[in-house]
Amino acid sequence: MRAKVSRVPGPKSKKALEKMQRLNGGWGLPLPMVFESGQGSYFRDVDGNVFLDFASQVASSPLGYNHPALSAVLKNYSRAPVKIAGQDFIVPEHMEMIEELVNVSPPEMNAAFLVNSGAEAVENAIKSALRRCHGYYGASFEYAFHGRTLGALSCTNSKIVHKAGYWTFPIQRLPFDERAPELLEEMIKREGGAENLSFVIVEAVQGEGGYNIAPDSLMKGIRKVTRGHGIPLICDEIQCGMGRTGKWWAFEHYGIKPDVFCAAKALQVGATIANRSFFPPEPSSISSTWGGGSVIDLAMGAATIKAIKKERLLSNCTRMGGYLLKRLHELAAKHPEVTGPRGLGLMCAFDLADKKARDHVAEHLIANGLVALGAGRKSIRLIPPYTVSEKEIDEAVEIIDKSLVEVRKERKPRGLSPVEHAI
Repeated sequence: MRAKVSRVPGPKSKKALEKMQRLNGGWGLPLPMVFESGQGSYFRDVDGNVFLDFASQVASSPLGYNHPALSAVLKNYSRAPVKIAGQDFIVPEHMEMIEELVNVSPPEMNAAFLVNSGAEAVENAIKSALRRCHGYYGASFEYAFHGRTLGALSCTNSKIVHKAGYWTFPIQRLPFDERAPELLEEMIKREGGAENLSFVIVEAVQGEGGYNIAPDSLMKGIRKVTRGHGIPLICDEIQCGMGRTGKWWAFEHYGIKPDVFCAAKALQVGATIANRSFFPPEPSSISSTWGGGSVIDLAMGAATIKAIKKERLLSNCTRMGGYLLKRLHELAAKHPEVTGPRGLGLMCAFDLADKKARDHVAEHLIANGLVALGAGRKSIRLIPPYTVSEKEIDEAVEIIDKSLVEVRKERKPRGLSPVEHAI
């Protein structure tokens, strides 16, 4: 299959999008098509346009569309209800999901609490940390994105629109570079000692903030400082975890282990993972009605982990990620407007001059049949399924090359839909 696009948005998509804009109270900035069906790395919209998907539903579809292992799971669920109050009524799928999850986590991380989203996973990591360290502030990083609920949002620092007009908890920021460990030590002294700092939260590869990859010295240094002072370290693995970087968890690239980490997206549910002793000891101190979305979500998440292991997709993420990064460097050598090609596994990105230039290129990508999302201030992120092939990567690079040439000739944006996708 190859991408094939006639008109974006097509008439059916345009009508549906206009209706959603009227009815949806949480209206954002959607892509200019309405999804209909998909296969592998491609999907079709309701107007018959076929797109090569290097967005993977914002990293939530690691196996692409209609993967046999997931299709098999769906055939098994005809009973109702599929949503169970998962902290009160235990189902086998809940137990299987936790077991599969801890089996791909560091050995001492032997327990998980399941919720419905990444933001909830972050909230419960923060709540668990607060029960251990009763400080009055936390620390996060510049350009971080940790979610939309108020605690997670307080730790977020990527875009003004995410936070404008909302309450915020006391959080101090660290730079996302090698200075962070030294500045964390200074912060601890300045704020009256380690007992006042409740937690530090970090993404090994920043997602919404621009696909920025943490230097080795940052991750190792922050772990050394937090361990030395007994401060909980939270790793946010919501976008970079579950195998996307070629290891199950991005923090593993740095040879460190946090006190607690958070997963979601590719997992299909939200999860907070730590040693059992890290969680509050009292029953119901943390809870969730659904406890991981629906029974199908739980089954699909467990099946995803099994498929990644069975098909050795971590190796494919490493191999294809290296190939994609090589092709991006070739693009940068050919097109001077392309800068900063970078990646870790199948979590790749490149920069353009500014937001306007980035959005202009992204519009052309969509018009030419490649779906890729913006990130940070001027980046385009490329997050294909773990099953992606060299042939599909070559097709994506051809479309990027063609789009860059078109943009050079056409200075006025086409006015498709923004790609400033907020998670």
